[in-house]
Amino acid sequence: MTDTVAPIAPIVIDDCWNRIGVWRRGADACPELERVIHCRNCERYSAAGRQILQRELPAGYREEWTQVLAMRKPQSQENSESIVIFRLGDEWLAIPSRIVREITSAKSVRRLPHTRKNIVKGLVNMRGELQICVSLGGLLDLEKGAQERRFGSVGISDRMILIAHEGNQYVFPVTEVHGLHRHHPNELQPAPATIGKSKATYTKGVLAWNERHVASLDAELLFHTLNKSLT
Repeated sequence: MTDTVAPIAPIVIDDCWNRIGVWRRGADACPELERVIHCRNCERYSAAGRQILQRELPAGYREEWTQVLAMRKPQSQENSESIVIFRLGDEWLAIPSRIVREITSAKSVRRLPHTRKNIVKGLVNMRGELQICVSLGGLLDLEKGAQERRFGSVGISDRMILIAHEGNQYVFPVTEVHGLHRHHPNELQPAPATIGKSKATYTKGVLAWNERHVASLDAELLFHTLNKSLT
């Protein structure tokens, strides 16, 4: 013999706020509005909300959601890393999105004397604060790119990226910004032997993306070198 579950009786609510509302005037207006100003302040409105929240659960509702919440998240969401992909010259690079604070249009750089010109470019005004502008291309020993700048929906050309880590902040110009991308650490491949020595030093792996190879940079080593360049 199969047990049958009695259906739950529907809740009857006098939703006067839908029939009258706060906008009726004259004889059609709710007499309580003069006291409560708005329906949300009325005891009848609050009581109806409690009645809905305290109603009996439908048959199987609790069990169904217990199973849903107990399910493991898809593998695609576990242990993934968020990065910002950008182009510097002809090279596609990426840094962890957690260190990116802002992406802005290109700004003028105020030169600084007695600095390593291949790395430290000068100062940039970012929202009223002067930030140190560095050359990522100089640090990675990249050659000037031959690709033309592209405008439109594919990317954002001529930008500056502000990065921050453990109280240190730097800005560096880039040729083009693609945006955010998520990947799993096991998708990173070792840097090929043909990659430049300086670039290879700061690359923790190469990611295949849109038929391109993106060098994922080591943020810790990047900041360590930039901090040393100022001492």
